[in-house]
Amino acid sequence: MITVADIIALPAFERIELAAPCAGAGAREVRNVGILDLAPDEQAYADYLPGEFIASNLGFARDDAALAEASLLTLIKRNVAAVAVKNVHHPHLSEAVRAASTSAGVPLYLYDGAYHEVLVYQALDLIRRDGEESDKGRMVDALLAARDSQGTRAKLYQLTGAMGATLQCLAVAPRNADECSLYAALDALAEVLRAFKADWASVDTVFACRYHDLLLAFVSYAQPPASVRAASEADLVARIQGIGPLWLGVGEEGPLSDGDLSVREALAALKTARIEADAVVCWADLHHDAFRAAAAASRLFGRTAAFHRALLEEYDAENDAELAPTAEALARAYGDVRAAAEQLHQHPNTVRYRLRKAKAVLGMPDAPDREFAFLLGLIFLDRTNPLLGR
Repeated sequence: MITVADIIALPAFERIELAAPCAGAGAREVRNVGILDLAPDEQAYADYLPGEFIASNLGFARDDAALAEASLLTLIKRNVAAVAVKNVHHPHLSEAVRAASTSAGVPLYLYDGAYHEVLVYQALDLIRRDGEESDKGRMVDALLAARDSQGTRAKLYQLTGAMGATLQCLAVAPRNADECSLYAALDALAEVLRAFKADWASVDTVFACRYHDLLLAFVSYAQPPASVRAASEADLVARIQGIGPLWLGVGEEGPLSDGDLSVREALAALKTARIEADAVVCWADLHHDAFRAAAAASRLFGRTAAFHRALLEEYDAENDAELAPTAEALARAYGDVRAAAEQLHQHPNTVRYRLRKAKAVLGMPDAPDREFAFLLGLIFLDRTNPLLGR
């Protein structure tokens, strides 16, 4: 998806600024680009559609402030993606226009830069590029859906051209996503990867692409010694951080045939980075959360856990009990009854009573507490997973 932030980051804009406050301006979707070069007609600019980024120098209005105001107010009512007015004829933007921009959430910009034709060419080229990147995103989805090592290697080669012995994926997201151009970040990331490859002989292939609202970087290696890999990874992470304020998730290097796993690891690490507000998170740093994320990816595991939770939830519904939330609290507390009681604002003895009831419901009345706590940890493994955003 192309956003207003992507458009105003184009080289055609030498200087650009908001004419009035407009929350979420940069995050608005842009589906097309157009030029405003005439006064409103009977159709009230019906040809200008929501989602279009409109550029104008208001040359048709010249010194007619009322006409300029009427034109801009009409465009704002059309709910276009944004309006950019070029500082050629010293346009006067009335308070009514600025207020309408803020109220409607349609950003209004003043800019210096290239002619409209250049702007439109660059913007349409970016929209075309976005279509190509969307195709790459679908290829990543296909990679993650691959069921065999041969298919994984083939899809990785089709996407990245990787032919090295191993592959590592890194997931990147701008911290200020509303105002940051994802494509500007993608170009910077690609340049970092090219320089990284030139400096490290062990690197076979580098590749970067957009994947939904984030970026993926792929590095394929020719099986370097572990000491070299540790140094090169630290160097790459530092270079990527130099792009600007980003969240970074780092997957583990592994065989090319397991490249999809490195993608999953990078995505999980990135999600943790965002949740915990850590600039960089590596898969190896996740510990318990790594196992939770791995378990959540298994349909059989999820179904088995859901079955056991359903037994507790059905008992609760029939008996006005609270076995399921108590069991989940115990799982979160790693079996520590007092910690679970504090979380539930209950007496520890109440938690112990419910624990005995839960054992009976699950058919394990004589199980030791430690063994049952281990089972609860498995049953609620995905529920206690911060990567699922609960």
